[in-house]
Amino acid sequence: MKILHYLILTMIIPLGLYASDRDSVLRRAEQYYQQNEFSKAITEYQSLTESGWTSAELFYNLGNAYFKNHDIKSAILYFERAKRLAPNDEAIDFNLNLSRSLIFDKVEALPELFLITWGKAIRDCMTIRTWSWWSIGSFVAMLMLSLLFLFVRNMRFRRLAFGLSVFCFVLSLTTFTFAYLQKANIERTDEAIVFAPSVTIKSSPDDSGNNLFILHEGIKVRIEDQIGEWCEVRIADGNKGWMRMSELKVI
Repeated sequence: MKILHYLILTMIIPLGLYASDRDSVLRRAEQYYQQNEFSKAITEYQSLTESGWTSAELFYNLGNAYFKNHDIKSAILYFERAKRLAPNDEAIDFNLNLSRSLIFDKVEALPELFLITWGKAIRDCMTIRTWSWWSIGSFVAMLMLSLLFLFVRNMRFRRLAFGLSVFCFVLSLTTFTFAYLQKANIERTDEAIVFAPSVTIKSSPDDSGNNLFILHEGIKVRIEDQIGEWCEVRIADGNKGWMRMSELKVI
């Protein structure tokens, strides 16, 4: 029994220490931010991201610190990362749009198919955890209703149980699908922010390709292909071309 207690303590204490260390780092970062020492605040927040901790609040605070430190491209990167985790947060949207208004490139996005827009809105109306709980709950309800269908003799209740079990099964699949889609959206690696002050987009993945257009730091691109150190990117207005991967940071 003493060995069991020791093992439990060895697992719990490091977790408690890590949470305590994380809170102390957050407090120091907030103090630096309030004192307008934004570089120091960034260093503290970055130490948390390097430890593997991710959250919308952490990325949002990092975005704010970079914005105050006049590093707009990095602010956009972290606001984009925060938006992935909290797509309906108005403060994140406001600061992201404000940061975008300060970059050189102004690109008008192509209109999106309304079904895709609706699908994204539904996907983002709840968190992954909430979608997952809905999926699990409806699946359990389907199993219970199936048992009622099998063991209840009253035909009226059997029909009702069967209909509700089918509904719960469909609901479970639907909510699982939205949980999966939201997780895939958070983990996607095909979107990036240009970090080079300016970059000439080429018609082919080499320096001898024709010059197509120029992009500046802070603009968001979609990565569509990669060959060696080169990647093909597309911007919101549909134009695309090749640039070096080293000139980007993936969201």
